[in-house]
Amino acid sequence: MASLINYELLGTGIGLLPEPGGDGHTAIYVGKVVNLSRPLRSCTCRESSRRTCRHLRKLAAGVARAQRLWGGRGFQDFFEGTLWHRLATVLHSGRPPACEVVRVAHHAESGDLVFSDPSGAELMRYGDTSSARLRFLERAGKAPKGEETVDRAEILERLALFQLTPDEYRLRQARMPSNRETWQKSLWWRVAYHAVRELGDEGSFHPAIDRLDGRFILTYRDPTGQRMLEVTVPRQRVAQVLQLLASAFPDQDDLRVRPVPLEALHQVTGDGDLEVEVRPVLRALELDGEERFFEDRERFRYGSLVFLEELGVLAEVEKRAADRPLTRLRLERGQIPSFLESEREAFEDGSLVLAEPLRHLTLFKEIDDLRVDVGADHEKGLWESLAVTCGFADESVALADLIAAREEGRPYFETPAGWVDLHAPEIRALVSLAAGEEELSPGRLLRLKAIAGKTVRLDGAEAGRALLDRLLELRPSEPYIATAGLSSTLRPYQRLGVDWLRFLAENRLGGLLCDDMGLGKTHQAMALMVSMIEQDGRSGPFLVVAPTSVVPHWESKLEEHAPALIGRVYHGSHRRLPRALEPIPDREVVVVTSYGVLLRDIRRLEKQRFTAIVFDEIQNLKNRQTQVARAAARLRGDTLLGLTGTPVENSLDELKNLMDLVLPGYLGDDDEFQERYGGDDVPPQAMAELRRSLAPFVLRRLKSSVLEELPEKFEDLRLCRLSKRQQELYREVIETRGTALARVLRQGEGPVPYLHVFAMLTQLKQICDHPALALRDLDGADRYASGKWDLFRQILDECLDSGHKVVVFSQYLGMIELMRRHLVKLDVGHEILIGSSRDRGRSVERFNHDPECRVFLASLKAGGTGIDLIGATIVIHYDRWWNAAREDQATDRVHRIGQKRAVQVFKLVTEGTLEEKIAALIDRKRQLLEDVVEEDDPRLSKVFTREQLLELIAATPWDEE
Repeated sequence: MASLINYELLGTGIGLLPEPGGDGHTAIYVGKVVNLSRPLRSCTCRESSRRTCRHLRKLAAGVARAQRLWGGRGFQDFFEGTLWHRLATVLHSGRPPACEVVRVAHHAESGDLVFSDPSGAELMRYGDTSSARLRFLERAGKAPKGEETVDRAEILERLALFQLTPDEYRLRQARMPSNRETWQKSLWWRVAYHAVRELGDEGSFHPAIDRLDGRFILTYRDPTGQRMLEVTVPRQRVAQVLQLLASAFPDQDDLRVRPVPLEALHQVTGDGDLEVEVRPVLRALELDGEERFFEDRERFRYGSLVFLEELGVLAEVEKRAADRPLTRLRLERGQIPSFLESEREAFEDGSLVLAEPLRHLTLFKEIDDLRVDVGADHEKGLWESLAVTCGFADESVALADLIAAREEGRPYFETPAGWVDLHAPEIRALVSLAAGEEELSPGRLLRLKAIAGKTVRLDGAEAGRALLDRLLELRPSEPYIATAGLSSTLRPYQRLGVDWLRFLAENRLGGLLCDDMGLGKTHQAMALMVSMIEQDGRSGPFLVVAPTSVVPHWESKLEEHAPALIGRVYHGSHRRLPRALEPIPDREVVVVTSYGVLLRDIRRLEKQRFTAIVFDEIQNLKNRQTQVARAAARLRGDTLLGLTGTPVENSLDELKNLMDLVLPGYLGDDDEFQERYGGDDVPPQAMAELRRSLAPFVLRRLKSSVLEELPEKFEDLRLCRLSKRQQELYREVIETRGTALARVLRQGEGPVPYLHVFAMLTQLKQICDHPALALRDLDGADRYASGKWDLFRQILDECLDSGHKVVVFSQYLGMIELMRRHLVKLDVGHEILIGSSRDRGRSVERFNHDPECRVFLASLKAGGTGIDLIGATIVIHYDRWWNAAREDQATDRVHRIGQKRAVQVFKLVTEGTLEEKIAALIDRKRQLLEDVVEEDDPRLSKVFTREQLLELIAATPWDEE
């Protein structure tokens, strides 16, 4: 760059400066000029108007040297890639002083040039005493006028003028400087430009902090160590500057921000008289875990960074509390709880902490341990003699005392070690659970353990401790023993399941058996009944309530596998409850009925007490507001058990309803449950507590975990496109019905019009299936093209040609009818199962064993439960249900115990439609909760939010084509 000292460079332009004492003429070359096809060459001398003057010839030599220097690139490309330019950009964003308003003074002692803004705040010091000092003043427009100086600033501005874009030129005419013009006239741009031209990039940068005023100073030294520049970095740009320089000089230690974790907060300190002072501090966590506090001084604050004067390091603050006024309070000990109450939010978010000597007075928000003392007074009975104690540090407090304090309205309970926060979620839940109860019960003890999240310590009488040990470990007093009363052999995981059921029955508890479809929940329930009779000496009757379609399944299973039991179907117009309950020698009665009969005959059924009640497919009772759910709640049984293979995916309220049915009161009242676990985003701590609470009473095993011999299942999502006719119909529905519904959903006021939304979405799904289905023109189906129908026939042909048996599910009877007609044309043997089908067993038997019956067509609702279709190896879901769990349940009719071959599952989805969006939304919900139960809501309530409904009825990608 030394050979170009007499030139100024900007963008694609080069200016040759007049020599001091010379003729005073300036030549300019600009490689690219707006509206010119060739470079601009200009000189202020007269000779240049007639021929190429000596100034231009000399300039040409300089241009050639510059182009060789940067390999054909322009100066601007080179300049913007330098560290100086990047550093100036950061400084300019923090404090952009223009050169014309900057003041320059000579510092007598150091000899530096001191640059300051109009207010007098120091911006920079220039320490280089070489001839480059004058050139910097010239470039900054601060050089004194005279024969020995050159107006380099004017040359730079002329070069910039020739390179204005049309928009920048119009702004200049309007006297509105563009961002680029402001940037190039700023002090920091001129500093970076001068540094690149004169100082190079081989030196080093060193930060320092002025201990008097807190200014952050960045010093640049040349390779010899000479101090060239000192820049005062704006406080809010310190972190950016250090980050930039640390990346450029990774081995330079003084450019690093120290990894000292800091929190900005306020500290409560007090003396022996408990005079309390609140003041801002910084808390640092040492490597050994000890806390250290520093005074928070504003003069050493640099955005998120702070200089710790005591340690001599710069550290980053992780959290800054909101500004709080400095307050001095004098409190007596009895006033401290009210102070803690008034500052609850500050203590909870950690922005207010207690210091010595107050620090030992802890604010307890959770217990450290839970102890149950078993009394020796056996006349009172075990549960009446139990006493629960909560541990806080080294102190123990009776749970009864916490209950009394809460009932008195006190926010805190005082102990020698501090105060128990009775409003803390865990403490409040513990107190609420035990309040109003004179004695514990097995269910309440297990819930106390779950809420506390701690191991329960047992003290006192040994006999009582042994019983409680079994309870806390979820063990029955005697494990299941195989007898002749159950002819089938249980698998190991099923035996474990029966032991868990025996634990529930032994303690008069209820629960939900949520094993995967096909893992034998029916067999485990029958084994429980048999063991209660043969091992425990109990007698019936038992009651099984199931969907109508599953009642024959229970009747056949009891007859085939449980000789100790006799199944009495209580169903049909000639049903008589006394006849169903009539005892028989050496066998116990199991009354099997449907949910419909339960609703109609609840007045008769509620008069009979049953030893155990089994609700099969219990998700039918998820909505407590339905009449059948209310009827189920009126039944009386020693043990209530729910069976289902469908996990909950959407609503914790539905889980609450099911638990209230099988274990009334265990999860508390609805308001308490909603407050603790309600909302779209349940806090992780609350969710963990809920899972702990459910663990003793919800059992779920997956086939992939317990059935090593079960063959693999392969799922294949097959995409297809809508035909032109389908696109027209789809677009018409979106435009005619979707616009109005979207407007209502976006307003966010009033109830969601679920019925209208559901009707529209159903119509869209039918269009995706087949135009003939949506237009109700099945007889004219051949006149319409359907992308999904074509894909289905292709897959079906391939499966049949390969010798497979196929099960096809659809939720629309019209679609099943179209499939039936197609199979008739192909002369392919098939069976159909829909809601109105009779003799389900015969249809299933033929499909599984008749080699000529190749296809089983079923509606998703009718064929999704209560049948085994292990004769098939292919499952096709023609259309998507709102909930993937329903699809999985249907698939498991094929992929279950007894299946010996791998199962291929095809799910057909039309691209760019609500089917694709439904699949994506459902996948997001799969992880909500794996061991609880959910059933589809036909009105879509609580399945999709307003935003998700808007997404489903939004325009499709092919609408733009």
